[in-house]
Amino acid sequence: MIRFHHHSKSLLLAGLIAGVGTPCAFAVESDAVGERLQALLEKQQIVLTYDAASMAGSDVTLEGVSARSTVGGEAIALGTVTLEDVIEEEDGDYRVGTIALDAFEHRGNDVTVSLTDATMTGLVLPQDIDTDPYGGAMRYERFAVARVDVDGEDGPLGSLENAYAELSEEDGVLAAVGAAERFSLDLAAIADDRDATALLERLGYSQITGSGYMEGSWQPSDGRVRLTRYEAVVEDAGTLALMVDFAGYTPEFVRMLDEMARQSADGGQNNSAQGMAMLGMMQQLTFHGLRIRFTDDSLTRKMLDYVAEREGSTPDDVIAQMTAVIPLQLSNFLGEQAATDIATAVGTFLKNPQNLEISAMPENPVPFAMVMGAAMGAPEMLVQQLGLSVNANQ
Repeated sequence: MIRFHHHSKSLLLAGLIAGVGTPCAFAVESDAVGERLQALLEKQQIVLTYDAASMAGSDVTLEGVSARSTVGGEAIALGTVTLEDVIEEEDGDYRVGTIALDAFEHRGNDVTVSLTDATMTGLVLPQDIDTDPYGGAMRYERFAVARVDVDGEDGPLGSLENAYAELSEEDGVLAAVGAAERFSLDLAAIADDRDATALLERLGYSQITGSGYMEGSWQPSDGRVRLTRYEAVVEDAGTLALMVDFAGYTPEFVRMLDEMARQSADGGQNNSAQGMAMLGMMQQLTFHGLRIRFTDDSLTRKMLDYVAEREGSTPDDVIAQMTAVIPLQLSNFLGEQAATDIATAVGTFLKNPQNLEISAMPENPVPFAMVMGAAMGAPEMLVQQLGLSVNANQ
């Protein structure tokens, strides 16, 4: 269900290709295990190759393993990979007990990515990826990594410590919980121009640290996706929280997306046809709710001070200017009342930065196609259709 960019795929791949299991009551063939792993990873846009597969007891060993993204890029040599305690379950799926990776390092494009103590338990390898009731989404009990480091030519760019994700299935719903105990980013090293670097230094955010947490679920039968809690905490800056709820993201919808991506990659569909196909698919999705909340921890005041200093004014002048401009910019799109309400909420938050929340909670589910149509033709209707509101310090 979730798609990863190139470097993220390398991390997923590295953690994945190291071991998985449960007790054994049916016959397991090493080549079948390898082929199912290949099929599963292809759904995650990762191409896996290996030279040979063998079995000792319930452990399957793949030799000469390498992997790359389906969109291209350099292949990563992983060597010998062992999937421990592989069993066949009653429905014909394989379940891998453990994949463990003590250490992994990959260099490319002047960046080195290192992983330490990555493990995955309970990985499911579907008997037939095309008829899998979860559409080929990765299912496992737990994935954890003790540490991830990303280094550039001039030093560290970022790190992640004690991150994990846990999945569980109950009554046809796939639930997920995940967290990262600590992350760090050298924003000054990542910034691509001097102005951005100077701004980060002025605000005190050349380097940031924080943590993250998420909870969510997916019900394949109706494609209901609920991200019930997502929090990214940046120390001495603030916390960004997100809630998303929509339906229609079924396994069939996922398969259609995959097919569209394949046709696009093969050049078998022009942009116009692809756009029409995407609009047709949007008819299947319904919007149930969205909530974005920022809780301040000094970022807002720092930004106000910076803007005031740059303009030769005061923070109060900046606030007054912003609250005056917002209705002028938004009233033609959202209507005068909504624009005024937003300006009031923003002004309240800026004067006393605690929290600011944007929510869209319609009384009844709204088809995505209707949302897109209103956004293009009559954006002021979105306020009523989506139950759009902005509130401060609540």
